[in-house]
Parts: sequence; structure tokens; C-alpha cells
Amino acid sequence: MKKLLLLSALLIFSCYGDDDDDNNTAGLNHRSFNPPTWIQGVWEIDNVAVDFRVDDFCITQLGSASCLKTIIELNSDDPNFNINVYEEISATRYYFVFTHGPNEITSEFKKVSDISINSLQYPFNNPTILNKQ
Repeated sequence: MKKLLLLSALLIFSCYGDDDDDNNTAGLNHRSFNPPTWIQGVWEIDNVAVDFRVDDFCITQLGSASCLKTIIELNSDDPNFNINVYEEISATRYYFVFTHGPNEITSEFKKVSDISINSLQYPFNNPTILNKQ
């Protein structure tokens, strides 16, 4: 019974959301991506596009797209496969750490303007300005 109550509480907490990007969300752990609305869309530089979807993070290079949600879906049936998305969200910053198995991807984006963001980590090695498509 205690497990059922705990599971219910976790489910209610994980389903509770607020679309107000002015509220900071610090330290949420879950098994999905939840980019804030201000960053959703496609951002580009040269031949690289970063696509923030409602529940995914994708990168397109040389015409080939790679989405992190696919990794979650491919491994969701394996209870021994470690999958976690840690996110920190604010009105001007989106930070996540994606753990899948023994691997970890860390990325941070800061809003410069409505049409520009600064990528401070993955997928670029140096701070990089991306423009909204």
C-alpha cells in the first residue's frame, strides 16, 4: 500500500506543470525532455541545426538527424538500463544532463534574444551563438 501511495504521489508530481517560463525549475529528474517554450524550435549555425521539441532534443548534421528521445524509447523496456534526464529551466537558461547507460551528455543554452541563443556545451566544444530558423 505504501508503494502505491508513493507511486501515486510521484505520478502526480511528475504530471504537474506550469508553462510560465518565468518560474525557475531547478533540479528535475525524469525520463523525458521538457524544454521551455521560449527555446522550442530549430536553431542553426552553419550546417548544424539544434531542434528543441516539446519532449525531445535533436541535432541535424549533414542531413542526418539524431534525437535523444529515440535512445529513451529504444531502452525503455530494459529495467537495468539507466536513463535519466536532469533539467534546470528558467526564463533565460535551459540546462540538462542526459544519462543513458554509462554515458552522459551535458548541455546548456542561454537566451541572448528572441532569435539567438548561446550554446555553452554539447553539441559544440566552445560557446556558440545559434539563430532561430
